[in-house]
Amino acid sequence: MFETLDKLFLAGLGAVTMTKERAEAIFEEYVAKGKAKREEKSGFIKEVLDTAEKSRAELEKIISEQIRKVITQLPLATKEDINRLEEKIDQLLSR
Repeated sequence: MFETLDKLFLAGLGAVTMTKERAEAIFEEYVAKGKAKREEKSGFIKEVLDTAEKSRAELEKIISEQIRKVITQLPLATKEDINRLEEKIDQLLSR
């Protein structure tokens, strides 16, 4: 239905920052160029915003996974490490 929609989302972060106003502006450009009809507006806006939301959620998931990978590779103290050290300190102070 909206073959140019695929091109829009290939822009990457453009899809992630999509707003209703921006989607409407893009639709108006398509209408002006004869690539869309006014009666398709609500379907176009919904499709753009739905796709943008999916892209946003997928990007958040990818970023979270990458952060977890990086953190596990860093020599950082874990909660267990800190708890173990606190117990040792408590034992030493109680002597």
